[in-house]
Amino acid sequence: MSGVVNASVSQAIDEEALIKWRRHLHMYPEISGAEKETSAYLAKELKAMGLKVKSNIAGYGLLAVLEGEPQKKCVALRADIDALPIEEGNEVEYRSRNRGCMHACGHDAHMTIALGVAKAMIQNPPGGTLKFIFQPREEKPPGGARDMVEAGVLKNPDVDVVLGQHVSPLYPAGTIALKNGTIFAVADDFHLTIKGRGGHGSSPHVTRDPIIVAAEAVVALQTIASRMNNPMEPLVITIGTIHGGTAQNIIPDRVEMTGTLRCLNNETRDIALAHMHEVLRGVTQAWGVEYQLNYLYGYPPVMNNVEITDVVRKVVQAKPELKLSEMKYSLLAGEDYAYYGQYAPSVYYLNGCGCEGENYPWHHRLFNIDEKCLKTGVEVMAETMYTIASEDK
Repeated sequence: MSGVVNASVSQAIDEEALIKWRRHLHMYPEISGAEKETSAYLAKELKAMGLKVKSNIAGYGLLAVLEGEPQKKCVALRADIDALPIEEGNEVEYRSRNRGCMHACGHDAHMTIALGVAKAMIQNPPGGTLKFIFQPREEKPPGGARDMVEAGVLKNPDVDVVLGQHVSPLYPAGTIALKNGTIFAVADDFHLTIKGRGGHGSSPHVTRDPIIVAAEAVVALQTIASRMNNPMEPLVITIGTIHGGTAQNIIPDRVEMTGTLRCLNNETRDIALAHMHEVLRGVTQAWGVEYQLNYLYGYPPVMNNVEITDVVRKVVQAKPELKLSEMKYSLLAGEDYAYYGQYAPSVYYLNGCGCEGENYPWHHRLFNIDEKCLKTGVEVMAETMYTIASEDK
C-alpha cells in the first residue's frame, strides 16, 4: 500500500462535537441487546451528516455508507455500542444517568470516534466507498459481530479492509499501540456444576460436600496453566463466580461456578479443555461426587494483517505529536471484532486514553478516559481510511 495521507483530514476534526457526542453517550449507556436509544441517537447524527443509514441490523446495529468510486477500495470502520452492567463510581457531570449501567470499556469513545471520522471523511472524500459499522452486543457472547457479518454489512459493495480500535488506559493519551499478528485472544466461557449430597452442617460424614470439592477444584484447575500447559503459550483459566448454599449450618447439594478461558490459539484451548475434564474427573471421583461442565466456545483471536498495520504505523510516525508503541505481547482480552477479520484483511489497534494520575482498568466502576484520545482516534483512523480508500482495487 502506497501510504497516501491527506493532512487536511486532521484539520476537519471538530473537537467540541467529539466531547459533546462522547458525554451524551456516556450519560445514557445501554447494556448488550438493549441499545435502542443509543442506536437511535447514532442514526440521527449520521443522517444529519447526509449519510445513508440502515438501522436495526442484528438487533440495534447500524450501517452508514459514504459511497465512492467502484474501482477504488472499500473500507469499513467498526465501533461497538453496548455498555456494561456496572454502577458508575465517577463523580463527574456526565456520569451515567442509567442506574446499574456504565460505559466502563470505552465504547462511548469508540462510537464518538466513528462519528468524528464519518464527519471528517464527508468533508474529505478519499475516492473509495466507506462503511461505518455500529455493532451491538460486543460484551455478551456470542456477540454481535458475527450476526452483523451474516447480515451482509461487509457486502454490496464488498469490503476490502476492515479497521477498528480500542481505547486503552494502559497507554497515555496521544499514544497508539500496534502489534503485527495476534493482538487479542481466544475468549471462551464455561459453567461448572459440582453435584454432591447435602445435609446438616454438624454431620459432614453423611454428606458429599460440594463446597469442599469446589474449593479443591478451583485450586486444581490453576495447575493446568502452571504445570500442564506449555509455558511458551499464554493461558489463563479464571473462576469468576461461585454460588452454593443457603445457610451457615446446611451443606448444599450443589455448587455452581462460572469462569473464562483465555489463550492465543485454538490448539492451546483444545488441550486445556481436555485437561480441565481430566482434573475435574479426578477431583470429583476422589470425593464421590459428580461434575457437569458446560463449555461455551467464544470469540476467536483477533489477527492483524501485517500490511495494513504498517499503513497505520506510517500514519502515526508522520505525526511528531503522537507516540507509537510497538506491543511486545498479545492481550488475553477477547474481542468479537475477530469475525470481521475472517471476512476481509483487518487491523485492530489500541488508542491510549490514560489520564494523569491514577487510571483504572476496563470494566471498573471508576474507568474513565482522557478525552484528548478522541481527537487522536479520529485523526489516525481517518487518515488510515483515506490512505487505503484512495487506492485502486
